[in-house]
Amino acid sequence: MAITKPEAMNFSDKNIIMIISGLPGTGKTTLALSAPDVLLIDTDEGMARVNPAHRKDASICKTYEEVLADIKAAEGHYKTIVVDTCGALIEYMKDWAMRTDPKASKKDGGFSLQGYGIIKSEFIRLSAELRKKFNVIFLFHENMTKVDENVFYELVVEGSTRTLVYQPADLAAHLFIQTGKRYLGFTPTEQYSAKSAYGIRGLIEVPELKDGEPNDFLTRLFAQVRKNLDAEAKTLSPQQDQYKEVMDAVKRVCAELTKPEQAADTKEMLMNLPHVLTSEKEAKAMFSKRLKELNIVWNSAAKAYQYAE
Repeated sequence: MAITKPEAMNFSDKNIIMIISGLPGTGKTTLALSAPDVLLIDTDEGMARVNPAHRKDASICKTYEEVLADIKAAEGHYKTIVVDTCGALIEYMKDWAMRTDPKASKKDGGFSLQGYGIIKSEFIRLSAELRKKFNVIFLFHENMTKVDENVFYELVVEGSTRTLVYQPADLAAHLFIQTGKRYLGFTPTEQYSAKSAYGIRGLIEVPELKDGEPNDFLTRLFAQVRKNLDAEAKTLSPQQDQYKEVMDAVKRVCAELTKPEQAADTKEMLMNLPHVLTSEKEAKAMFSKRLKELNIVWNSAAKAYQYAE
């Protein structure tokens, strides 16, 4: 396992997993097709409702096995996989689980608790595998529920999977229409669930497409995500250089320590270095390791470093 320091981390080339949810008719599928180089996994006949001018390649499947086969075939040819809808995909997964694992079925033919465990594991596995090769957009229909005067929008997906689907997502947005304008809400509220990250938060207006205009809203949004991540990495660049210089000095000072009477001065020199990021913590650990190598300990009675008995 390779351990990476925070100052060396750069996520600007990572693939993005995003959830878009909304009531029927808000334009989820057309919006999802604005992502870069899309293949739509059409489990809910969503492409039929898209303006022909904005349609993209689609996989029209009837089983989960067919979905997996088409995703495999898409590798290297597309940058983004859109699942429309994820609720329908999970129904495919349930059918697959009941056909391939006896534990997924109850004696009366219903779906078992063990079956939901199988679905959970498979959904997390699929999300991780998709992220390796593609951006991923999961589309969900929503239901509007009203309790007293309070309105809440819930994903149309069965049972415990409603919370599961947010786990692998980087971004999750509620798509809605207000005063004739469409918005994506990335910050959770009392009315809907959402997930913000990478500088994408709050409400972002989604302009209505006019004839002849390119459908590229999510392509531009994903580009902004990567720009934000790249900017974060660049802010750490000066600290990275200083960190390297400090750690080179730490190694040199520790290597020069060879006997007990040098230890106190060595410790003071290490602590007086211009530490940055994790260098101070690492310097303390390196000093302790060097003392152990030399069999040197602190004698509290003599208030001095000495060789161990």
